[in-house]
Amino acid sequence: MKKISRREFLTVVAAASAAGLLSACGGSSGGTTSTSAAGGGAASGQSINLRIASSSPTVEFEGDGTTALGISALYFVNQISARTDGRITAQIFPDGQIASSTQEYIGGLQNGAFDIGILNCGSWGDYTSAFAGLNMPYLYLNYDEAYAVLDSEVGQSWLQKAQEDTTTIPLAFFDIGFRELTCNNEVHTPDDLKGVKIRVMPDPIQTATWEALGCAVTPVAYSELYTALQQGMVDAQENPPSNIVSSKVYELQNYMVMTNHNFTATIPAISPVIWNQLSADDQQLIRDVMVEAQNEGRKHTAELADGFIQTVEDDAGTKVIYLTDDELKAFQDKVKEPIWPMVEKQMGTDAYNALISFVEDYEAGKK
Repeated sequence: MKKISRREFLTVVAAASAAGLLSACGGSSGGTTSTSAAGGGAASGQSINLRIASSSPTVEFEGDGTTALGISALYFVNQISARTDGRITAQIFPDGQIASSTQEYIGGLQNGAFDIGILNCGSWGDYTSAFAGLNMPYLYLNYDEAYAVLDSEVGQSWLQKAQEDTTTIPLAFFDIGFRELTCNNEVHTPDDLKGVKIRVMPDPIQTATWEALGCAVTPVAYSELYTALQQGMVDAQENPPSNIVSSKVYELQNYMVMTNHNFTATIPAISPVIWNQLSADDQQLIRDVMVEAQNEGRKHTAELADGFIQTVEDDAGTKVIYLTDDELKAFQDKVKEPIWPMVEKQMGTDAYNALISFVEDYEAGKK
């Protein structure tokens, strides 16, 4: 997939704004029932329309998807319809239309207000410690290492724990990539962040990470981030390049600093209300297609990230700062000592040790 230039991206944005809601390709809305609204059974053979909540901008779901997350979500939408001859369809509601805050996502899934929610790993922290291992700053060195963890028994156990803690059913790890900082002041050391008001995900570990770097953390829903920056409620934010560009927050920031502080996945989870109405065959099919969708998105993450970074570099108002190895180490040293023990306490020693052992073995070539 080729890199997306700024002009091409903005063209897609314009098309997306006119597109409105995104529905399953090939599905017929006239003959499909929204299970979350109907409240009826979903026995084998019954038509099902799965409503998918996402806070990501509409543009991410244009065409075959303009981000790894969009590619994964649309792969699921298209394939679930194709493999059931249109009996099961899915419709994406982007831009936080039917859920915005974490409470709305988790609560909405629990009570069946909608069927599937795509919720960032850093947004689950108030409800479960399952994804604490994804919030550890500077644990993962590259994409392959992160994917190896997620696909291992370690990563799969996180999905199971999240289900036990929330009653929702997480199905896969959609890819977003490594997170970077955007801000209005030039940053080369942690000292440059002292007192900066930053929006981060509502996770205790990520909050503590940025507080350790000297920031004043301010909670803001992702769907409200652009406005918060515009109005000066926050001075900075951190997200993967795909989110930085798709939400256009870089247009409001003077700098994008390549901190690579966290690898981020976002988790599609299905409501227990609809899940318990599905046949075993339909449950397995949805699981299988979700994992395929996860893997489809991964094929494009790194190349797309390069394109999004180039989009920011092409913008005359935003400068991209590439930290030197020594500068990056200063950030790593500032957060690892206070934050990693917090992760151990949150995860539990056994789960923490299993994660660290897996990563160490992987880096030593034993995995």
